[in-house]
Amino acid sequence: MTETSAEKIVQEQGKVTAVKANRKGEEITLETKAVILADGGFVGNKDEIKRTLAIDPDDLYSMGERKATGDGLQMLKEAGGVSDYKRIFENHAATVYSKTDPKWHNASLFDLTNIPLLWVNREGKRFTNEDVVYDFALWGDSVYQIGGYYYFLFDQATVDYLRQQALDWTSSFERTFRLLDKKLMTYQVGPYPQLDQDLNEGISQGAVFKADNIQKLAEKITVDPANLTATVNRYNELVVEGKDMDLYKDDRFMTLSVKEGPFYAVRANSTTLGTVGGALVNEHFEALNVKRQVIDGIYAVGNDASSLYDSSYPTIEGLSNAFAWNSGRIAGRYASAYAAKN
Repeated sequence: MTETSAEKIVQEQGKVTAVKANRKGEEITLETKAVILADGGFVGNKDEIKRTLAIDPDDLYSMGERKATGDGLQMLKEAGGVSDYKRIFENHAATVYSKTDPKWHNASLFDLTNIPLLWVNREGKRFTNEDVVYDFALWGDSVYQIGGYYYFLFDQATVDYLRQQALDWTSSFERTFRLLDKKLMTYQVGPYPQLDQDLNEGISQGAVFKADNIQKLAEKITVDPANLTATVNRYNELVVEGKDMDLYKDDRFMTLSVKEGPFYAVRANSTTLGTVGGALVNEHFEALNVKRQVIDGIYAVGNDASSLYDSSYPTIEGLSNAFAWNSGRIAGRYASAYAAKN
């Protein structure tokens, strides 16, 4: 089964009669009265991503199933269905990565991405309460809405501290895992004795930027120097107060100023778990055409089906899984009934 790929839905007089498929290079025909499209969306199709994505595709890091190349949606389109209805990306957190070395991973920089440091957008301004980092969907949607990436900032004093001591915070990933496995959280980030070397490695990968002052740092990350200076100065004032009176980040995270050069900016890019939507369906997960009429014998479920999300990935853990299971169950029930009747 895993070596057989569907290629075309065969219809006669508006009814499904077969599926054309390919098995190890051999074309085969599978007779059937009903087809359920359940191949997981199109996150593995670069052309479809580029056509649908609202940001530069180079700024998106995919954690999704690369074998999901949108074949089901293409077959649906050829069969007269709607294949581009409310295509949504499952934006999920943000990550630091190298655009030249896909296998590069730096554990300490990854950890620092997962805590609420000072974040700035491409204008050099704060854009959200950074403890949104503890909700992967809200975090991911925030990054997507500002254009696909941001920078998190810290200074040499923070680096020196983290080389020897741990912050009494928690990584957003640890928080999620502990909520699932019911184990105690460490409330500890660091220490990172090799942090200087890790930052230099990040610089060589184009993911980290370092400068002696904020103006030079702004030039390196191509943001407005005046904006970045004002943002950093204001953030330092809030740290002194111990309260984020601008965006209301939790007081416990208002402890790290950005005052002692050299200064660092790490680029965090939008990530996606996959795509949802494309196929227009009804409550039985029957595929509909552009006039919202049922196409007999064709169903679409899971990440192929629209209607679960409207404009973004919602902040409910496990929702995609639940939708996949239940849409498949419902479509299976109605498809089997349809086939038996016809």
